[in-house]
Amino acid sequence: MLKIFLFLAFLVHSHALNVEDVFVSELFQWKIDPNTFNWTFETLTEQFSYRCSKKGHADLPRWLNYMYSKEHHCGFLFGTPPAELAGQTVPIEIIALDELTYDTRKLTVNLMITERNPPRSYSSVIAMKIDNLNWIHIMDPGRVETLKNIFRRELWPESMADLELVFMDSAVKLGARRPINPQEREGVVVHLGSTVPFSQRLLELQEEVKPLYKMQSCSFKRTSVETLFESSGFKLDWCSFRIIEAEKTAKKQQFKHDRHNGNMSHTKIWEPLSKDDLPVRNYSDELAISIAVPGVILTLLIALLTVVLCFEHESLGEKPAPTVQMVHYSTLNNQPTTTLKSLREITPTHFVDDASIRSTSPSGSMFIDNSPLPVMRPLPPPYKSRNGGVHI
Repeated sequence: MLKIFLFLAFLVHSHALNVEDVFVSELFQWKIDPNTFNWTFETLTEQFSYRCSKKGHADLPRWLNYMYSKEHHCGFLFGTPPAELAGQTVPIEIIALDELTYDTRKLTVNLMITERNPPRSYSSVIAMKIDNLNWIHIMDPGRVETLKNIFRRELWPESMADLELVFMDSAVKLGARRPINPQEREGVVVHLGSTVPFSQRLLELQEEVKPLYKMQSCSFKRTSVETLFESSGFKLDWCSFRIIEAEKTAKKQQFKHDRHNGNMSHTKIWEPLSKDDLPVRNYSDELAISIAVPGVILTLLIALLTVVLCFEHESLGEKPAPTVQMVHYSTLNNQPTTTLKSLREITPTHFVDDASIRSTSPSGSMFIDNSPLPVMRPLPPPYKSRNGGVHI
């Protein structure tokens, strides 16, 4: 009985279908809060939660997103429908839960995807990343108009009639790093589109920031139009600033359209190669070259070293032997020869008086302690050089 009662209560709280018009290639956003389900509340709290999905499916379509903002205590559906969905209706089922009373309510929203009259093809698109905002701040229509006016009045006056917001998503969701300080903003990626070509000033701005494309983030960079954005409360990351040309956008849309309709006859489709079509690489030539080249170099080095050593050996053999000067010793004719035997027979008086045999050099005599006689050393024999001179 309890299950039946809850089921009947759920049916009673089911709302009728809502219809929302959604334009092709333009950003659609829809706010979900307690007022959407006729709930009364006194203060904004986190007691309400929501779950969104395509009716009969477990998740939303790929082009549609749902995010909840704790800052505003509400959820948002947003996305940009592609051109191939024009004329279709997408039913979105939203289930709300009051976590205090466990009251559950359901709402179905039919999104009618249509084209503007006349149809618009936003072939010129500006992509930018705003560092000091979160995705929730772009949900404010006044802030979006302020951003558009910068381009309408200063940078792109030709887009005054049809400049629209064509894409928006969180920078962290698209791959950017979450800031270290939780109080800092995560950043948001925004695309503005128009049907007219880019102005000359936008093209010059593109050339100005093009050298920054090799960097992932450069919030420190300042450009010639920096004051236009900062005075309006926008701090751009110029490394992410892009202007997408009309031809590239048209080809991308044509490819998506052909892929959706199954008409890919004029589009070249990549086909994988078979095993027989793969090239065969021959390693024998590379192996021979890797062995032959070092071998030839080694042979040349050995030959060069051999030649150098041979010539060096021959030069050593031809060198003349050095001449040695021989010294001939001879006795002086005018100096008597005294033998050791005669020296022994000489009296001490002769040692003192005979100047011929007494050494006049201070080192020629040596005295011994407690001995009255000096001990005499014989003089060295005279020698005669090769040229006949006699030296003493």
